[in-house]
Amino acid sequence: MKKYYNTHDGTWKKIQEFLPKDYQWNEELPFLEEFKLWRNSTLHLERFNNPKASHKIILLHGVGTNSRLLNLIAGAKLAEAGYEVLAIDMPYYGMTDNQESYIRYQDWVEIGCELIRSEKAADNRPIVLYGLSAGGMLAYHIAAETRMVTGIMGMCFIDPQSSVARRRMSTRPNMDEIAFKLLSILPRFLLRNIKIPVKHLLNMDALVNDSNALKLLKKDRCSGGSSVTLDFIHSMMEYSPAIQFEKFDLCPIVLLQPGSDHWTPFSVTEPFWDRVGTQKHRVVLENGSHYPIEQPALTQMRDAMVDFIRGLH
Repeated sequence: MKKYYNTHDGTWKKIQEFLPKDYQWNEELPFLEEFKLWRNSTLHLERFNNPKASHKIILLHGVGTNSRLLNLIAGAKLAEAGYEVLAIDMPYYGMTDNQESYIRYQDWVEIGCELIRSEKAADNRPIVLYGLSAGGMLAYHIAAETRMVTGIMGMCFIDPQSSVARRRMSTRPNMDEIAFKLLSILPRFLLRNIKIPVKHLLNMDALVNDSNALKLLKKDRCSGGSSVTLDFIHSMMEYSPAIQFEKFDLCPIVLLQPGSDHWTPFSVTEPFWDRVGTQKHRVVLENGSHYPIEQPALTQMRDAMVDFIRGLH
């Protein structure tokens, strides 16, 4: 089933009212909603098409947003800067019609890898990934698996296997550590059949700092109000990358760290950042929430992204 944001979801229109006027939807940009069959499901993608662009930028959401929300704060501005931009809704999120009996985190990685390969086969332009929240580490996992990515931009990089990272991003670290350990001993069939709203599993109250915007996102079943299975969370926590952090040297990484992120401050990324072996650079986005809707964070993020892409070879 094909679903479109204009007809099936109104939350993004309300969220953009919290953004500066120049970040609200620009109907004049060359924009397409695309659909891709994957197993039994229909994946939804959004593309700012530009055949003359030097780079393609692929946006990856985490567990509290979706493709349209990423395009509001990043994708459209990158398109205005002259790049081709493609954002995808992973199963459980956005306009993707998920018809699978179960989804694991490995499936998100596989979908991302397939997308990279198909885009490279189409015209072989360099691809840069941007990941927000859990999408940051997803970008790393996809880059490590495909070895086809020219650069990685991430809002944070959470090593889910690091107890330090898990505890630093949790409001109840002792309870969450116990819960994660319990997941590993529960039967797989049980984990696959228990679906829970993400806001009951993770610190969704820190998704954005504006309380009114937060209420909207937590109610939105396409983003912060989505539900996932316990098996998906468990598989995310246990996923091992194709390349160890210390050995990764495929491309540069820039961390676009929101300065007022109360969910994943830099201390959450630090266990990954200290270990990853490639060229890396950190930019702090002043006043930015976990999902940054504030100035000057938005302008700083756009400028840092464009500078990073221009510096790639």
